Amino acid sequence: MNMMDLVGRCGLYCGACVIYRAQRDDQSLRAKIAHRYNCSTDEVRCNGCGALTPGCWGNGCKIFQCTIDMGVNFCFECKKLETCGIFNNLAKGYLEDGVDLRKNLQKIKEGKVKEWLTESQKKYTCKECNKPLAYSSKCHHCGAQII
Repeated sequence: MNMMDLVGRCGLYCGACVIYRAQRDDQSLRAKIAHRYNCSTDEVRCNGCGALTPGCWGNGCKIFQCTIDMGVNFCFECKKLETCGIFNNLAKGYLEDGVDLRKNLQKIKEGKVKEWLTESQKKYTCKECNKPLAYSSKCHHCGAQII
């Protein structure tokens, strides 16, 4: 796996995406997601924004499609970012969970991608079991509460 594949076009760290984590870590979580979205467990898969294949979940992402339509690689490159309803709704939701997409995009824009990826990988590692976390309030491996 190439860490650069985990750089989300919107500023998300793909390594903590519940789809990405469920595919790699937790088949019961993968089954719950499939049930929730009325799809097969095989469809609950993604390699990160930097390595999408035709069957990846991320191909259905509105942000991903928007960046393609706008001819940009990342949201920060788009002239309409400040007024983009798709991005602003996503950013607002994640900010409520402590994830600042604008700050992340700024680091990417400044060329601090490797630093940001290292910080993100550390941030989204469970302090109890030392396994990767998904964006959630508890570890999907050991059940520890995430502070």
